[in-house]
Amino acid sequence: MTQRAMFPPNGSLPTADDREGAGFTAMVLGLMSVFFMVSLVGILLAIPTSLGAVGCGAVGVRRAKRGEASNGRIALIGLILGSAVTFTLVGGMVWLDHSLSQAYP
Repeated sequence: MTQRAMFPPNGSLPTADDREGAGFTAMVLGLMSVFFMVSLVGILLAIPTSLGAVGCGAVGVRRAKRGEASNGRIALIGLILGSAVTFTLVGGMVWLDHSLSQAYP
């Protein structure tokens, strides 16, 4: 297996040896979690998709750092989106729990 840079220059095409599935999955799950968080109907679906984006993003970034994949940026964006949605939802739930416990003692 050839070693590739985590952030390849523009125009470099992926080869058949690259393992880029985790990075693309992280990006898709991160975007889906942002969409679910914004829509009130899918807010319960935002938690598992954001956790999946964090997990796949961590795997994708690790593969890109080892040189096994060339989509390190995409994996990093998925990781950041997933963690932002996770922290936002957890913070919102903590705030809601605290507010409701103060309003109804």
